[in-house]
Amino acid sequence: MEKAAMMIKARRLFKDVSDLPTIPAIVSKVVSLLDNQEADPDEIADLILSDQVLAARVIRVVNSPLYRVSSQITSVRRALLFLGFKSVREMILTSYFVDGFKQKEQPFDMKIFWVHSFSVGAISRRIARQADYPDIEKAYLVGIIHDIGKVFLGHYCKDEYGRMLAGIKDTGFTTYESEYGFFGTTHCEVGLCLAQRWNFPSLYCDVISYHHSSELATEDPLLTAIVSLADFYCLSHSFSDSIAQARIPGRSEENAWKVLTQLSPDSFAPSLEHFLSDLDEEYEVISQEVKVLFITMTA
Repeated sequence: MEKAAMMIKARRLFKDVSDLPTIPAIVSKVVSLLDNQEADPDEIADLILSDQVLAARVIRVVNSPLYRVSSQITSVRRALLFLGFKSVREMILTSYFVDGFKQKEQPFDMKIFWVHSFSVGAISRRIARQADYPDIEKAYLVGIIHDIGKVFLGHYCKDEYGRMLAGIKDTGFTTYESEYGFFGTTHCEVGLCLAQRWNFPSLYCDVISYHHSSELATEDPLLTAIVSLADFYCLSHSFSDSIAQARIPGRSEENAWKVLTQLSPDSFAPSLEHFLSDLDEEYEVISQEVKVLFITMTA
């Protein structure tokens, strides 16, 4: 697959789209400030309060069962300090992403899609912590949004994508492989176009673009490796017809494992198979957390 040719075809899909969801400018500004740990919490709180929808969202999430606060939090500033900049950044971007495509028809089960996405985020955070990655919340966020190209293809190419999914049901083909056959491009390239349209940081764009070809990542090979392995693990534990299951690790996963063990040689099991097996110990707990998060973010 030639990446440049795939990107050209992905961009063509965007050419005639007039109702693409957008992320408000104020959200982009808040997220930019939250990326700076030296930023003034009062300045961020004031900016959030200037958007009633954004402020209500922060308050709703901090008081959800996900965070188990001892008493209700009603102040945006207190919510910021309680959650931390990184968690608020993750929560804001994720919730606007969910909202952007909530009402758009898809040929696949969106609940299963979101549960998979949130699971990849949770597993990415777990792997990132084990690898001593410096920003585990960033790993969590990028894990959640890694498949944004699928929701674009599913809505704006609904009939074709539906036929594609029907054609690979009960086969060994994955959506990634089949997308190329149907469209000449995949959700990775389409996701990159969408991330660029939304002015996502270049690091996020790189992971979205290369999570199925991690050997090509340049911005942060370790983060791409983390998300690649988390995605494979969650796909291999999916039992739904609406998500093509992964079977055995491919070249991308093998390369991701190599990157992971080279950069953190003493942190992981002796083989990729043992590493994936070790994740099973926490998968049930993570699945329960994901269900709570799904309810909170999609309410």
